[in-house]
Amino acid sequence: MSVCSSITRTKLVVPDRRKMLILSQEMQVVGCLEGFKHFTLYLRSSEELLVTVVNNNKDTQNVASDRLDLVNFDPVMTDREHPPSSPCRHTPGFEDEEYTSYLIGCYETYRRPFVWVRTGHERLVSRCEMYGTVDRDSPIDLLSITRYMADTISIWDILAELVLLTTEPPPANPFDIDHTYLDNLSSVEQAISTGSLLHSLNGLLSKDSVWATTDILRDMRHLALRHVHTLPSLE
Repeated sequence: MSVCSSITRTKLVVPDRRKMLILSQEMQVVGCLEGFKHFTLYLRSSEELLVTVVNNNKDTQNVASDRLDLVNFDPVMTDREHPPSSPCRHTPGFEDEEYTSYLIGCYETYRRPFVWVRTGHERLVSRCEMYGTVDRDSPIDLLSITRYMADTISIWDILAELVLLTTEPPPANPFDIDHTYLDNLSSVEQAISTGSLLHSLNGLLSKDSVWATTDILRDMRHLALRHVHTLPSLE
């Protein structure tokens, strides 16, 4: 199964509101985090999360292998019935070759999550060797979103899939921490960021997720040490 293979679409079932509420609440918590190497997050509202993913992985030693089998994608979508609340032309983002931006929407009106490409449409189509145009306000097809209809997913599943889809070569750990970024923060900002990251990554581990790996545990040890060392400077 390749990164760009299509998936069989089934008739949508309307999930219960509680399931959507749980995912939305998790998105609001994770959306406030800073310090990831392969993507940045911007929580636009309680229903929208803008994800900006780095296109190129410069660490050639940190490359995924079998995890590509977890990703399915068909970039040419014609679902005009579920546009985002923020049309593409109103979405600020990077219009260069370094980043691709996505919008995750957990709208109560739709009763299920959707993901739209905000910048980098042509790159995705080219990478998947497909032709034609892309409706910029049609949602893209992700395995994690399809699984949501019959199973429980986490916002981490969506983020991981977007990184593996976008970043080339795909990293072994989509949630690598950017320690250089943390180095440049003030002591107060470091304490807040490391504490928030530790709390959220520990939540990821508790879910027994496929993304809960030794790489995350290693980063958490570094974060814990940094957090402890930062605290005395706040007194």
